[in-house]
Amino acid sequence: MLKKFLLAGVIITFIGSGALIYLNKKEEPKTTQGAVGTVVLEEQDHFLGSRSAPVKIVEYSGVECPYCKKLHPILLRILNEYKDQVALVYRHFPLTIHPKSFIQAQALECVAETNGDPGFFEYLDKLYEATPSNNNFDLALLPRLAEEMGIQEEKFAECLASGRHRARILRDVESGIWLNVDSTPHLIVVSPNGREFVFGRSPSYAALKAVIETALSDK
Repeated sequence: MLKKFLLAGVIITFIGSGALIYLNKKEEPKTTQGAVGTVVLEEQDHFLGSRSAPVKIVEYSGVECPYCKKLHPILLRILNEYKDQVALVYRHFPLTIHPKSFIQAQALECVAETNGDPGFFEYLDKLYEATPSNNNFDLALLPRLAEEMGIQEEKFAECLASGRHRARILRDVESGIWLNVDSTPHLIVVSPNGREFVFGRSPSYAALKAVIETALSDK
């Protein structure tokens, strides 16, 4: 099957077999294990929580997505409740309907360049707090919010203007296409034995918590 995706002005063509089935109408996730196109965690991934946590929530997201913004506090609540048992893995997936999300993704990488994963997620919190969503974010806030974290405006501006993190973001997008991601947010909960629970839309707290409990029981 040949699929073409237009993301942040870049056309990416993908040929695949559709190994993962994702949720469209119900909150109960589909599951998969050992199939082509399953999640492969990488060194470049941004982790909130322990990299050795038995359960990982892989999120494909974009800052201007209103459903991603709504889901964010639910994810933070889950991480707070499960501590070292669950970690969040954030991957960029900016959509063309939210072009500012691609710029924000680059800004997030510029912050991470200086402040690592803790800074990445602190800045993500600030972006979600500041944005009205749906591409209504004031881009002039990007350096101001970074400066609040101690990042020099000149250094931040140079990084953003260079575009050196575009390839990094597009690698996330390509990995999402391989996993049949076509909207945001898209969650893949990976259990200790590799079983995956896939939410193709934003789950409620109760639905996500139930899946986390199931995933933690996998050995």
